[in-house]
Amino acid sequence: MCSKSHFLFFNSVLAVFFLTFSACDKVSLPRLGFESPPEPRLPLNITYAFSSSLLQYTLTVDACGLPYSVPVGNLISQTFMDVGMERFQTVQAEPPVGQAKGAPPDGYRILLTLNQFAFDPVTKMGQEDRYQAFVDMNMQAVYEDPQGTALAQSPLIYHQKVSLWTPELTSQSTSCSTTQIDGTVKSAAEVLAKDMISVLPRLTQATAPGTPTTPNAQTNMSPPGTTNTAQPSQAPTAVKAEVSPAVQFRTKLLDANRNLALEGGEAIILLIETTNVSDATIPSAYVELRGTPVLVEGFKRVAPIPIPLGSLKPGEKRTTEIRGRLGQVIERIQGELTIGIIVSEGLPPGTHSIRVEIQPGPTRK
Repeated sequence: MCSKSHFLFFNSVLAVFFLTFSACDKVSLPRLGFESPPEPRLPLNITYAFSSSLLQYTLTVDACGLPYSVPVGNLISQTFMDVGMERFQTVQAEPPVGQAKGAPPDGYRILLTLNQFAFDPVTKMGQEDRYQAFVDMNMQAVYEDPQGTALAQSPLIYHQKVSLWTPELTSQSTSCSTTQIDGTVKSAAEVLAKDMISVLPRLTQATAPGTPTTPNAQTNMSPPGTTNTAQPSQAPTAVKAEVSPAVQFRTKLLDANRNLALEGGEAIILLIETTNVSDATIPSAYVELRGTPVLVEGFKRVAPIPIPLGSLKPGEKRTTEIRGRLGQVIERIQGELTIGIIVSEGLPPGTHSIRVEIQPGPTRK
């Protein structure tokens, strides 16, 4: 009798359970995990045009003692396409990446150029296959309407110190893993792709029908957090391309005994006179050094590279003194030091090269 009562009670509970949920359209289960929801797509149709200089750009770096050619341009274009597919309604590219021709009838054409790329090792971290490096990527985006009129432009700046691991794949050191190097370039490109996307809502508002326009106005659309030189009241229909760099600079290399030859162990000084020749404040600028390893390492002994210059007001001129000391020099060589300026706003000024004779230091008796 007792078991029969239990049986009837159990069936009643099941009946209530199924009747309750059969009255619902669906049963919702709680979402597990901590993944963040994807960002909403922008209702925009985009055509990317990657400059040929960007697509063809490669950089040879040292990976576990072996030269590795980083396909920088290919990694950038691939990353911009991947991010665009996630954030835009449609995205396509012009040849050779894709088959598109110009901006979609209801979208934008975005021309992307690579002004500067630097990948400079800084320090080893214990083991020889792990080290830190500075990654600098300076790009420019120009936004065009379906008629080919340039509407705005924005600088895309990335400057980051990263830790890399490039272990040897064989004990004979004939190859090594370079996935972290490629991954670093893709991470930088992803940051810049998202920075570029962040300015598009402002561009669409500025060019929306019914918005007052100022003919031939110049707009520099900067990502949030950077200096925007455009006036809020202006909604430009065209942009004048910048043809001159934002800064000019002069350089001079001095040695301690002023005999015009650098000697092992000798103190050296690099003087850089930098002038902001643009009409806008440059929030930050850096000095980068490349060239003969003994020369570059001589400056790295004293200061981390790239060397910050701080902000530069319009028309401001500043002289920076960078001190270094050469390491041991075994034989006489012809050295070269290439100096470049990385700027957060405007076009970079290119590089200066200084050629100098390097020789062993005086022998001590």
